Amino acid sequence: MKAGENPFGIPGYDATTYGESFADVYDDWYATLDDDDFIASVAASLPARNARILELGVGTGRLVKALRTLRADFTDTIIGVDTSAAMLNIARTVDLGTKTELIQMDFSQHLPDGPFDAVFVGYNTLFNLPTAEAIGQCMHLVAGCLAPQGHFHVDVVNPGITDESDHIRIRTMTTGEVVLSISRHDAAAQRIIGQFVQFSDGQQTRLRPYSVRYVNPSQLDNLAHSAGLTLVSRHADGAGTPIIEDSDRHVSRYARAQ
Repeated sequence: MKAGENPFGIPGYDATTYGESFADVYDDWYATLDDDDFIASVAASLPARNARILELGVGTGRLVKALRTLRADFTDTIIGVDTSAAMLNIARTVDLGTKTELIQMDFSQHLPDGPFDAVFVGYNTLFNLPTAEAIGQCMHLVAGCLAPQGHFHVDVVNPGITDESDHIRIRTMTTGEVVLSISRHDAAAQRIIGQFVQFSDGQQTRLRPYSVRYVNPSQLDNLAHSAGLTLVSRHADGAGTPIIEDSDRHVSRYARAQ
């Protein structure tokens, strides 16, 4: 990255931009996100007692709510952190249980004190961090707050190689609204940036930008190793489907290195 260049790849973008841009539509737009398998795998790994759990990028609280349902027989202490005040304001309106704490925090810079039986980060949220160094710093912080038998659960994409870098598609189209998805994939920099451009009848055009800085599975494992974590398992989803070379998603679980 050149001196003075924005680490997210979009001028004016910062750690709060994604959440502030998507908070008002997140639960609607991503209601069909197929990641129930991931939170089920987190729940299945937890001990048969009240646990301490940390979610990175808690957003509107949808995964905490799902975990509470799966762990209805226990009164877990759950802490959720997010950089976005707008996301957290929505999460605070949801019944996430009396032992849930929500904190505005950049999880590449700071984490609440552990130990935690599980730390998890939902679909692609880890790759919202701007650089590989930030991802590695996050993993270092996670290693420092995991309980000895705890696990760090990660759900992320594994983008395939494409000859075309620029993409435009229609996300939704109704008589009163059109949402276009415009993105650019820089495979050399391992970054995808984009905008959802929302045209609504009688309203001002709304831009919803995002930036993804991904690493491949082996790079993620190297960052984990440097942070004091070791890979326990990796599958193509949370249900344990074997991963293959062209899998576009992976669910990985790490533990503290012994």
